[in-house]
Amino acid sequence: MKHFRIGLLVFALVASAIGNEPELIDDRTVLRNFESRVRALHEKSAGLSAPELRRKLRSDPRTDMALEELASRAPLPRPELYQKTKAATLLVGHLYLCDDCDKLHGSAAGGVLISADGLALTNFHVLDFARARAFGAMTADGKAFAIDEIIAASRKHDVALIRLKDADGLPFLSLADQIQVGEPVFSVSHPDSHYFTFTSGMVSRYFIQPKTRAPRLQITAPFARGSSGCAIVNESGQVVGLVSATNSIYYTQQDRRQEDFQMTVNTCVSLESIRALVRNP
Repeated sequence: MKHFRIGLLVFALVASAIGNEPELIDDRTVLRNFESRVRALHEKSAGLSAPELRRKLRSDPRTDMALEELASRAPLPRPELYQKTKAATLLVGHLYLCDDCDKLHGSAAGGVLISADGLALTNFHVLDFARARAFGAMTADGKAFAIDEIIAASRKHDVALIRLKDADGLPFLSLADQIQVGEPVFSVSHPDSHYFTFTSGMVSRYFIQPKTRAPRLQITAPFARGSSGCAIVNESGQVVGLVSATNSIYYTQQDRRQEDFQMTVNTCVSLESIRALVRNP
């Protein structure tokens, strides 16, 4: 009986350890799945065609749809925050023909679901590709969707509100009503095809983007190319912004040479820019 009890204890410990093992993300498989599933949607002519999507995107549409915002809620444990944010994080991108073959290849950035029926936010520049043959989105668990509608978009604010075709019952994140300088922020993004990478930091300032005069959010949570359109969230898992761009600062810059790297400025679409998608009454 004693040996039997010891055996049960060992089995329970092993089962517990297996259940707590971290998920291993295979980046190559993620991209292959995105390519093949968006290609299948393209072959069915699902959603907007690439030319029509880009035409609607560039028409600078606005919406009367209310984008509900919620006051900050209780902070979530970090593993729970990651899983919640990851579940609502999309790959958003396009298929294109390269110069060396006749096959469609995939290029994916990010987006975030903000409703169960497929409303999602991403960057304007994620969708603004003249060479794109098809656009699509894919969730973390591999469900792929065509883009059915450009509901609102702004080049100035680098943001677009889209609807995924035939989407229902999807995990999503709510918009926060505000976030202050100094508060912690987090991101689940796709830096250089390292999909669903979790980073943390804080709000470092708000500023005006010099060229477009749009309001921007600057944070210390790192991200990189490929992360565009992914959500910046607070401790409750509410959206406070979107990844937009990075700018590396060097001490010496002359004759097109950059030396003595100092820091990277991480720039995000702010809540104010997301609100700009709604038509003024």
